Amino acid sequence: MGLLGRLAGFAAGVAIFSALPAFDHTNPSRLRRPASTSRRPALDIRHWYAFPAGARVPFVEFNAAAGPGVRTNGYTLGPNDNFGSLAAEATGRQAVLLIGRGQYLSFTLTSPASGMTVHYALPDAPHGGGITEPLSLYVNQQFVARMSLTSKFSWLYGPYSFSKIPQLGMPGFNPPHDFYNDVRYLFSSALPAGTVVKLQVDAGDNSPWYAINTADFELVPPPIAQPVNAINAVQPPYAADNTGVNDSTRALQNAIDAGEISGRTVYLPPGTYALHAPLQVNQVTILGAGEWYTTLTGLSVEFAGHIAPASSHVNISHLALFGKVAVRRNQDGSVNGFNGGFSDSTISHIWIQNEKVGAWIVGPVVNLTLKNLRVMDLKADGVNFDAAYGGVSRSRVENSFFRNTQDDGIALWSQNAADAHDTIAQNTVDSPGLANNIAVYGSGNDVRIARNLLQDTVTRGGGINIGARFNSVPMSGTLYITQNVLNRDGQFDPGFFHGIGAIWFWPQQGDINADIQLSHNRIQASPYQAIQFLGPNSTGHVHIRDNAISRVGTYVFTEAGFGAATVRNTSASGVGIAGIYRSGCLSQFDLIDAGGNSGWNSATCASSSATAFWIFPDIVTFQNAAVGETTPPLRVAIVNRHAAWVALGAIAATPGFTLSPDPNYACGRALAPANNQNPAASGWCLLDISFTPAQPGITTGSLNIPESGGKISSVLLVGSAGGNISPSPAALAWKDRPSLPTGIPEPAIVKIKNRR
Repeated sequence: MGLLGRLAGFAAGVAIFSALPAFDHTNPSRLRRPASTSRRPALDIRHWYAFPAGARVPFVEFNAAAGPGVRTNGYTLGPNDNFGSLAAEATGRQAVLLIGRGQYLSFTLTSPASGMTVHYALPDAPHGGGITEPLSLYVNQQFVARMSLTSKFSWLYGPYSFSKIPQLGMPGFNPPHDFYNDVRYLFSSALPAGTVVKLQVDAGDNSPWYAINTADFELVPPPIAQPVNAINAVQPPYAADNTGVNDSTRALQNAIDAGEISGRTVYLPPGTYALHAPLQVNQVTILGAGEWYTTLTGLSVEFAGHIAPASSHVNISHLALFGKVAVRRNQDGSVNGFNGGFSDSTISHIWIQNEKVGAWIVGPVVNLTLKNLRVMDLKADGVNFDAAYGGVSRSRVENSFFRNTQDDGIALWSQNAADAHDTIAQNTVDSPGLANNIAVYGSGNDVRIARNLLQDTVTRGGGINIGARFNSVPMSGTLYITQNVLNRDGQFDPGFFHGIGAIWFWPQQGDINADIQLSHNRIQASPYQAIQFLGPNSTGHVHIRDNAISRVGTYVFTEAGFGAATVRNTSASGVGIAGIYRSGCLSQFDLIDAGGNSGWNSATCASSSATAFWIFPDIVTFQNAAVGETTPPLRVAIVNRHAAWVALGAIAATPGFTLSPDPNYACGRALAPANNQNPAASGWCLLDISFTPAQPGITTGSLNIPESGGKISSVLLVGSAGGNISPSPAALAWKDRPSLPTGIPEPAIVKIKNRR
C-alpha cells in the first residue's frame, strides 16, 4: 500500500463534495426521528465517566508549558494545531522555548524518581542531518551532567516518504515536520519528592534554541537478576559484548537458538548490545534486566518472527530497542522493533525508540499480546496488525504508551484477510506525526477499541479512523469503540484542505457495512469537527450513544457522504460553529435522532476555517552566521484557508532581519481563495528572510504578517553568531513569564502508506 494511492484517495474524497446532487436547504437543521422514539432528557455522563482511559504508565509526566511544579524564564509556544509548527507536534499543543545562556526550565518532583525522559526539539543543521548539542542538568541547583541532545533523528521535508534535505515550497503543501525526540537520564540515586530538577542553557550549550515539551519522571526498579537455569548471553560460549563496542548479533543469535532448542530462558544482562541484523526468534523466552538497563542498538535492531506460518510461543520482555532510523525507507524491512508473525506469544515491558516501526505484525497470527510497551520517535506506525497473508486474530495491544510515531499509532489493516476478535485497550497515543492515533482499515469483526487516551493528531488523520481504505477486505461484524478519551484530535488537513474530525469515517474504496457501536466516549477540544462522515461510498449501521463532546472547534457532526447513523444520549457543549455541517447542503447522509441528545441541533451549510492564514514554519533559525555578513535567505510560506480572497497587510521584520520578495512566489496584496478540490490552486506565497548579525550571540526577532480584521500573525526569528553567549535574563515566576522575548510582538505561532 503506497502513499501515492493514499494521496489519490484524498483527492477522490474531496471530489465527492461537488459530485453529489443539490439539496433543498430551506430547513438544513432538520433531523429525522423514528416515529416510535420519544425524546428523553440528556444523559448525565458523570455516572459513567469514572473509567481510567490511557495506559497506566510508570512515570509522572510534566508538561513544560502548563501545570503545577514547573517554572521557567523561557518562552511559551502555542497552543497551536497548525501543521509545520513546533507546538502542533507537542503533547498538549504547547512547549517551552529556551533561547540563550541562563534560560531554564525546572520541575519540582511530586513523587520519588530516579529516571527522567525529556521530549525535546532542536533546530536542524542548515543543510540537514541534524545537530547534536548538550543541555545542562541540575538537581537542587547543583550541576549534575550535560545531557546530549540531537536532532539527527528529527526534521523531515518534502513529499512522502520525505527526506532529510531542507526544503520549503508549494504546491506540495509539505512543511518541515517531525521535530521531536526523547533523551533519558538515570540518576545515581533516587530523588525524593520535592526535589527540583532543572534544565538550563549554560556556556557551551550552543543550540540556537531548545524546545522542551514534556519531562517524565519515574522510580526505576533495580535490574532483574538472571533466572535459575537461564542462558546468560554474555557468558561463554556465547560471549556477547554488552559494552556496545563490538557487534553482538551472532553471539545473541547463537544464544537465542540455544534457548529455542533447550527451552531455557535467554537472559541479557545489563549493558548495551550492538546489532547489524535482525534477531530471528521462535519458541523462545528472552529476558532483559529492565528497559533502563538492557539496551539493543544499531542499524538493524529487530526481533523477526516467521511468516505464514508464524513463529509461536515467543516471550520477550524487559529490555530496550534503540534504532538509528533518521528517515523512512519503505523498502527496508529490517528496522522495525518487532517484525513478522508471533502466535501464542507475549511481548511486554519493551522500550522502542528511533525505529521505523514499533511492531509490524504480519498474519496469520493468533493470540498475540503486546503490553506495557513504550514506543517513541518512530518513522512509521507504532503497531500495525497487517493481514497480508492471513488475519491477526484474538490478539491485543494494551496498556502501552505511544508518542511521536510518524504514521498511525495503532492500526488494524485487514489487507487480504480479516483482523478479527482483537482488542486495543488502555493505551495512550500522543502526537502521531502522520495519520491517526488509532485506525481500523477494513474488517473490524468483533474488534474492541476501549479506554484509550488519544491526543494531538498532527496531520493526515484524526483520533480514530474507520475506513474502507488501502485495498482492505470489506468491513463486517461488530466494531466496538467505547470509553475512549480524545483530546485535541483532528486538524486542518493539507490533502483534503479542510478539517478532519476527532472520529472520522471514510468509505473510500467501498461501503462500510459493519455494525459500529460508538459509545461512552469523551471528545474534547477537537480543533474541527468531533465526528465526521465522508464519501464517496456509504457508511451505515453506526450507533452513536452516551457520548460527551465539549469545546469542539467547528461542528459536532459533519455530513459529507452517504449512509446513516443513529444518535442517542449524546451531549455537546462549547460548539464553535454549529451542531451539524452538511457539505453543500446535501442530504445523502441520514443522522437519526433517537432521543436524549442535547447541544447540537443547529445546522449550517456554510463551511468555515478557524483562521485565514496557515503560516509555516513558526520559527526560522539562522545558524553560524558571520558578524556583519548577510546570510542566504530562508523561506516562510503563507497559505489562505478561507473560501474568499484575504488581504495581506504590510509585512515587516524586526531589525537585524531583512525581508525580500521571493523570486518565484512573491506575496502580493491578497491571497486567492482556498480550493479544497485542488489544494495546489489555493492562494499562497513565499517570503524570503535573511539575517545580518551586528554582534556575536543570539538575536531574536519576529516576522509580522497582518491580515484582514487587524489580526497580526508572527513568526519567531532566531539568529546565532559566534556561539550561544546571550546574557542571562532575570528569573521569572511562572505566572510572569513572557510568551516571546522582550520587545517581540505576541505571535499567533502557527500551524500514506507503503507499510512494511
